[in-house]
Amino acid sequence: MSGNKKENTELQYEAERDYVKRFIAEQYVSRGYYIHFHRNIEIYGVVKGEVYVTIAGESCTLKEGQIAVINGFESHSYEIDGEAEIFYFHVGTDYVRDFKQLYPNRKLPRWLLERKQNATIISQIKKVMASGGKWSDLKKTGFVCSLFADIIDFYGLISSVPATESDNDLVSQAVQYIYEHYAEDLTLETLSRHFFMSPKVFSRRISKGINCDLRIFVNDVRIQKAVQLLHMPENKARSVADVAFSCGFNNMVTFYRSYKRNFCYKKLPKPEAD
Repeated sequence: MSGNKKENTELQYEAERDYVKRFIAEQYVSRGYYIHFHRNIEIYGVVKGEVYVTIAGESCTLKEGQIAVINGFESHSYEIDGEAEIFYFHVGTDYVRDFKQLYPNRKLPRWLLERKQNATIISQIKKVMASGGKWSDLKKTGFVCSLFADIIDFYGLISSVPATESDNDLVSQAVQYIYEHYAEDLTLETLSRHFFMSPKVFSRRISKGINCDLRIFVNDVRIQKAVQLLHMPENKARSVADVAFSCGFNNMVTFYRSYKRNFCYKKLPKPEAD
């Protein structure tokens, strides 16, 4: 895995990485990653060091050779004291359909802590790193089924609250719409009107699917984009407020509240003096 080692800036915009055919595994030195979530399954492991992982409010310190599984729409964050070498494998929803059809009310366990069993899982993920993304969709689907089968053999499955196909489709469409229109006036009223639903019904179905308040999710998407923009060289002269308002925030109180929730351990860059 060392051949894929890299220094990662960890400021990727999550919307740009959350798509149905995403299929990528990487290893790099990490300093942590703010709370976020996506529809795709993620397998995250520690190569060297320790990482304090929080998934849907449940936390565990992972050490070398230990793995966490983040299922779709589960909020998660990675806190690191200094640096740690980690790997991840993101699996787009197109490649887990067979798994979901076989186990409609089950999901992969969250914490894979046995190093001996994990050696097999990690060796499988190494193949994705070495593939360079050149596999066919058929091979990717077969690989995911084989990898998940290994995890199930070692750790079993856990129960999952069933969601209807229409609910999953609505959540996926709503999340994608927010990703694409974050800078606009997104409120419960405007979103529910766009999806031809009453605000009450829309709020209930979406909040259940993303496991957090809709307003918090919208502002978390905005803050991720704002921080990405603030770290771009071409935006060094822009003020924080200018970037915040361009990303859809109406006031700086909400901006800083969202920033603290997502980036409490990182400082905002200061604009360059004229």
